[in-house]
Amino acid sequence: MFVLLLTGPPGAGKSSVLTALHDRLGEVGVSNAMIEVDELERCYPPLGTERAIAHVGMLCASYREAGYELLFLTATVEDDDYGRALLAATGAEGHLLARLEADPDTLRTRIIEREPAGWAGLDDLVEASQLLAGSIPTLSGVDVVLSTEGRDAESVADDLEAALRERSPSLLAVGIQGGDH
Repeated sequence: MFVLLLTGPPGAGKSSVLTALHDRLGEVGVSNAMIEVDELERCYPPLGTERAIAHVGMLCASYREAGYELLFLTATVEDDDYGRALLAATGAEGHLLARLEADPDTLRTRIIEREPAGWAGLDDLVEASQLLAGSIPTLSGVDVVLSTEGRDAESVADDLEAALRERSPSLLAVGIQGGDH
């Protein structure tokens, strides 16, 4: 299995960009699966990092068993240890680590526009996005950095697809069979 791990601060566009790429490749017959790690961690009380990573491992094993050779992960990777643990949990033979970025004011605007009005966690998420916009760029092992500033998800997905083709061209061959769906 090959994994594309896409990270960035909240509001950078991880879900939108990877959904665009996932759908585009699926439409031309490239078998792939997608896991949004931040969604796996959305529960109360919180799962905890160790349990969330174990869930990623279980899902990856299931996708691998079903024949998927290309897996997309979105995650807010806050430090190198967490990124390494996520990639290790996938059991992937290869990976591409991509980071999205945008201006902190853009992140704030996007978050405010997408989250429900009156949500109690809004201020905390906006604050976290601002802090992470400064710290995520220090992650090591990042293969490609893409700005989402002033760009739509499709155009960023174009660049991400090009980076993926460069890293592992055989995975994007049209008509890859995979999955027992």
